[in-house]
Amino acid sequence: MECLLQNQQVDSRQQIDQHQQVEQHPCCVTWRARFNRWRQLSRERDALRHLSDDMLKDIGISREAVQREARRPFWDDSGWRR
Repeated sequence: MECLLQNQQVDSRQQIDQHQQVEQHPCCVTWRARFNRWRQLSRERDALRHLSDDMLKDIGISREAVQREARRPFWDDSGWRR
């Protein structure tokens, strides 16, 4: 009996969680996704700056292109500038 009650509580919590996920306003999701994208861009640009010249040569990117990319603001997500 106790096990059955625990299973029902777990099921009701899952239903509440699913309901809350559905009710999220699309605007909030968009801003969250945009914020995460900006963080990712910042991390990627920082990682590029710390690669050695040999590593950059292996992937076909010049040090100047990396410096140009690293100077871009985090919100600038219009694609790679060459």
